[in-house]
Amino acid sequence: MMKRTILYGLPTLLGLWFALNGCEQEGIMQYEGGAGLFFTAHAQDLSFMAKLNAEKDTMAVYVHLMGNPVDYDRPISVEVVNDTNTTATPEQYRVLEGAKVLANDTCGWVRVEVKNPDLLNISTKMLSLRIRLVENEYFKIGGFLTYDVIKLTWTMDIVQPQTWNAIQVFCTRTYSSNAYRAVIASTGLLEFWYFYYDPVTGYRMDQYEASVYGKQFSDWIREYNATHDDVYRHDDGPAAGTQVIPIY
Repeated sequence: MMKRTILYGLPTLLGLWFALNGCEQEGIMQYEGGAGLFFTAHAQDLSFMAKLNAEKDTMAVYVHLMGNPVDYDRPISVEVVNDTNTTATPEQYRVLEGAKVLANDTCGWVRVEVKNPDLLNISTKMLSLRIRLVENEYFKIGGFLTYDVIKLTWTMDIVQPQTWNAIQVFCTRTYSSNAYRAVIASTGLLEFWYFYYDPVTGYRMDQYEASVYGKQFSDWIREYNATHDDVYRHDDGPAAGTQVIPIY
C-alpha cells in the first residue's frame, strides 16, 4: 500500500517523538480524569497504484494513548463525520471491528477497508472519509495539541507513504513522486516499518536492515546518474527540478 501521513505544526513534534520512542512509552501527556486517545496526524492517504486490480485495501490508522498502559485490552470507539470532506458513500468503505489498545501497550490501530475507486462505477478516482475518535468508558478523547479527527483519502495517484518519516532518515530527505519511485525501484518496498510496526504483520525492521535498504537506494541513484545524460531529479513538490540526494 502507498500511504501518506501528513503532520503539520506543533503536533508534528508529538508525532515524531512518539515515532522515535515507539508504542511502549508511559506517562506521556497524562491529564486528570483517566486515559485519553488521539490521532498523530490529521490526514492519511492510500494509493491503489501498486494494486491496480485490487477490489479493496485496508487503511490502518495509528492511535496513541495519553496515560498509562493497563493489563487488559481496551476498545477504541470511532464515528464517521458526514460533512463535505467525506465524499465516500457507506458502500465504498467499511470501518472494521476490533479497534483496540492492547494490554500493556500505549498505541492502537483503527482499520478501514476501502474500495478501489477505479473499479467502481463513479466519475471520480479519489474518495475521502473523515472519522472521529469517540469517548467511551475506557478513554477520553484528545488533549492539548492533538487530533481527534482524521481525513482518509484513497486514490489511483501515487502518494507519499505512511512511513516517509523513516524513509527520509535512510534514503533521501525530500519527498517527491520521483524520489518515492526510486525507493520502490531500489528496495522493492512500499513502506519502511522502522519507527512503527506493520499493523498487518507485526513486522518492524531494525537499524541494520534499514541501512542496507538506504545503501541500495543510494547505489540505484548513483547508477542512474552514471548511465543517463542528466541526474535523477525531483519531479514535483517543493524541490521539483532539483537533484535527488541520497543519504548514503
